Amino acid sequence: MLLRLINFGHILKNSTFNNIKIVYGIDSINIIDRCINNRKALLITSPGFVERGLIDKIKAMTNTIVFVVSDVRPHPQFRDLESLYNKISGVYFEVILAIGGGSVIDSAKFLSVTGNSRTYDFVEKITKEKLPKKSYSLTPIISVPTTAGTGSEVTPYATVWDQEESKKYSLHLPDLFCEFAIYDPALTLSVPMDVTIQTGLDSLSHALESIWNKNANDVTIGYAIKSARLIIKNLVELTNNLNHIARRSDMMLASMYAGMAISKTQTAIAHAASYYITLSKGVPHGIACSFTLPMLIDNIIGKYDFIDDALIEIFGELSSDRLRGVLHKLNVSTEFEYYGIGDSELKKLRASLSSNQRAKNSLVSF
Repeated sequence: MLLRLINFGHILKNSTFNNIKIVYGIDSINIIDRCINNRKALLITSPGFVERGLIDKIKAMTNTIVFVVSDVRPHPQFRDLESLYNKISGVYFEVILAIGGGSVIDSAKFLSVTGNSRTYDFVEKITKEKLPKKSYSLTPIISVPTTAGTGSEVTPYATVWDQEESKKYSLHLPDLFCEFAIYDPALTLSVPMDVTIQTGLDSLSHALESIWNKNANDVTIGYAIKSARLIIKNLVELTNNLNHIARRSDMMLASMYAGMAISKTQTAIAHAASYYITLSKGVPHGIACSFTLPMLIDNIIGKYDFIDDALIEIFGELSSDRLRGVLHKLNVSTEFEYYGIGDSELKKLRASLSSNQRAKNSLVSF
């Protein structure tokens, strides 16, 4: 990865990721105005950001904000995005500033897409693959993640949930990358314990699933190993002191590395299973996609040398024991029964995987 120094900070720029300019460091949020570069900006964030009084802070940094959307909900659904899309339909803006967790950044990606005119139906049909992925345009996005979890800021995907269909969709366009990804670990200091654990485990799942993946290569595996090692080293200790900025910083780096890995591989079977578990049992996504990881490690050991090598590099042993210990310390059960999933539910879960692309990416099965 090329490190290039410019006048407002360190920019990590890599054409592999569609020239996303990655800014990393404490207080790096202060360069927002230079990233916006005199363009009219739409600010997208969540109610939690409002409660912390940070919208006024952003407006003090730049005079380019022309409209604010501050009611993005967790796990955005189509009906939520339709409301947001219609809200901004008459607003002229040249760049989107997305500050928040993965739901905010995913929503910003959805709102960045337009057809010949700015209509919601066009984007929904592209997302549901009812229209070909062409004849669209994208508004540039400056993303500022405030959790260390989804990696959406460095991937070309946006997750949309449909509760009526009990289904998760992915808006995937080849150029749906952010223009800037600004990582300021200080913004994660206010993230509560449960979200810190869930987002950290989501990143761990991204990292491990990009390894036992049919799309894996040496580069993605390298990123995945860096990510997983940082998470195993820091997540439990971070829960003992949520104000530990160095560990917050390492977790944000881990999220970035994992996002870079899945930007090429996508996720695999743990994520595929998690969608059913979250929708049917209400289990938070980060838990739903990670409690099966030890079982998957047990099932893949000894089958692929490159996977064995990666697991040893991450855990220091060819075993799921260390990961089970981490999950135990985080009070995360690895038993299906704990989440209300018995034999009959397991059959439904397996059936849900049969046509799931993420499951087809996997080199390991349940």
